[in-house]
Amino acid sequence: MKIPIIARIHSQKTSGAKSVTAAVSGNLIVAVLKMIGWTITGSSVMLSEGIHSLADTVNQALLLFGIRRSERPADDEFQYGYKQERFFWALISACGIFFLGAGVTFYHGIGSIIQKEITHFNAWTFLILAASFCLEGYALLTAYKEAKHAAAGKESVYSYFKNSGDPTILAVIYEDSAALSGIIIASVSIFLTYITGNVIWDGIGSILIALLLGTVAILLMMVNRRFILNKSVPRHMREKIKEALLAEGMVDEIHDFKTVMVGVDVFMVKAEIEINGHYLAENIFDDINMREEHDKIKNFQDFVRYSSALCDRTTRSLGREIDAMEKRIIEKVPNIKHIDIEAN
Repeated sequence: MKIPIIARIHSQKTSGAKSVTAAVSGNLIVAVLKMIGWTITGSSVMLSEGIHSLADTVNQALLLFGIRRSERPADDEFQYGYKQERFFWALISACGIFFLGAGVTFYHGIGSIIQKEITHFNAWTFLILAASFCLEGYALLTAYKEAKHAAAGKESVYSYFKNSGDPTILAVIYEDSAALSGIIIASVSIFLTYITGNVIWDGIGSILIALLLGTVAILLMMVNRRFILNKSVPRHMREKIKEALLAEGMVDEIHDFKTVMVGVDVFMVKAEIEINGHYLAENIFDDINMREEHDKIKNFQDFVRYSSALCDRTTRSLGREIDAMEKRIIEKVPNIKHIDIEAN
């Protein structure tokens, strides 16, 4: 027997949208400023930083697109909804960081060292970097506040995002942290180039930024890969769901238990259970006078009718118990969106 239960959680404010929107706006301004700085100075590392911010802008726009797409309601083609689509676009964004950001930056850094490009620095260079640092810092702070709010009352921010957190918020945190680090690297390399007169420091700065971007991209790819491959629910939540099931009087044992994360903090659960027949029988016979039912049976036809009625009552009672079980489990673990219980 298979009894499907479909329960919906209350709609929530779109997770990650605020931090991603702030990051897109901030990175677009920063990209323009850095490109202006590169035009003024001809610095390889300024161009690398400009490419870095441009890549971040495009990639975070993809994250925002993925968030919007993931909020579409379920339809005939995707009956469990589109929640996982944000993971797909987050993965595409990570690939963009790797190829567009890290790849182009590394290539340009190597070319700068080989060709020994001449650079011209002035006060505007450091003003642009300072302004960029402030804008990137604001975007990072916005993302961190949203992350902290999402993890509130559950676990530490790090543990939450490692296990079940929104990969779009995590992407913004990683990318903006890398951006701030990149600005520091750019400032140091420009300063060393200025005081030594050796343009190799400018190229080295570009290569270091490329390596930084590549590292961030690989980390984000690994995170989103787990979600796309139907990552299971975090262990502590699996235990909580099992406890909720075993607390039900009708459940004797759980023989098979599987979970999948179908969205940010949205779970799908499948469980195969051993039903407690005595518990079910008590509920069925609770409002029946068995002595009267026995006395009504005068012949074989009466017995057949009684057996048929008892089977009907049993299935209806089982359905009511499953419905009640659903409500209680959802109250204990509201993250469950779909739960499928099979009788062993």
